[in-house]
Amino acid sequence: MKFRVTGLALAGLMAASLVLPAFAATAQDASAEQTSSSGIYLDGELAQMLEYRLYKSVNYITVESFMAMMDEEAVVEEENGTVVVNATTVTGIVDVEDPDEEAEEQPDQEAQAQFEETLEAAQAEGQETAGQSEDAADGDPEAEESLQANVVEETLTLSASEGAQYVVANGRYLYVKNGVLELDGKIAVPVRVLAEIFNLEVGYDGKTGNVTLTSQEGAGAYLESGDAYYDSDTLYWLSRIIYAESGNQPLDGKIAVGNVVMNRMDSPLFPDTIYDVLFQRNQFSPAATGSIYRTPNAASVAAAKLVMDGAVSLKNVLFFNAAGLNSYASRNRPYVATIGNHAFYA
Repeated sequence: MKFRVTGLALAGLMAASLVLPAFAATAQDASAEQTSSSGIYLDGELAQMLEYRLYKSVNYITVESFMAMMDEEAVVEEENGTVVVNATTVTGIVDVEDPDEEAEEQPDQEAQAQFEETLEAAQAEGQETAGQSEDAADGDPEAEESLQANVVEETLTLSASEGAQYVVANGRYLYVKNGVLELDGKIAVPVRVLAEIFNLEVGYDGKTGNVTLTSQEGAGAYLESGDAYYDSDTLYWLSRIIYAESGNQPLDGKIAVGNVVMNRMDSPLFPDTIYDVLFQRNQFSPAATGSIYRTPNAASVAAAKLVMDGAVSLKNVLFFNAAGLNSYASRNRPYVATIGNHAFYA
């Protein structure tokens, strides 16, 4: 468990806690063209113990080394090409006045001492809430309640498997177009995926090849959970149309079908709700036959979540049909690509 504190007087402590060392590793896949990037920086400091590699123009970092940088107390288990991570961060939000203010506005000495005791107790004993410390509120119920209200515990559960096209973090499905890799026997995923999980902004300098990761002020320790993030109505219909139309197709084909549906919702040429898009006359045959109501398989639900989290197999697609079929789309719309048994059009 990691304990973090935010506040004006402790801003420097929070920034310093994110800066840890790193080194570059070599990938096992010698058949692919790979070149190390120049460097990866976290909040302005060079990370010197990261294991990373540039693969198909994407920076991949081993999950183990990234977690060691972000939270050395996280539990990382790696076996048979799969890595599982469990981490906890307790964030104490305490209003501490700026020490640079005039003397008459400086915080009360006794209150400051109580706060420091609370922090030390939580770090040493791994308490879930700083308000549980007897020293924190000095027996004052109102003070104890105030401290409890200002403490948040966040958890992270992450899993990734070699070859998979997504990472699962707190129930969120994050797309990995080129698949999860193994670097020197360790699971590695793209830096942008790891940054999203930790609410970090990503920057890239084309001249130096440097990648920058920057903490976002006010953001949580980890990304929002899937239960809170995914709209239930959209997930219900999207997973069912993906299953009905492409349940036997590869993952990229399932995602492409989902892309068609979401692109139609954004297009002025089609209705703006998922129900109206799917049940528009003469558009999706499963809506007319009733097969859209079948319970989707796990792969189709995963594909729907990937699409809702921004996965794109094909850009700007608005139509699809069986590959080789003579249809309105094949005659009148720009052809984009064929995935599995489906041809897609813009």
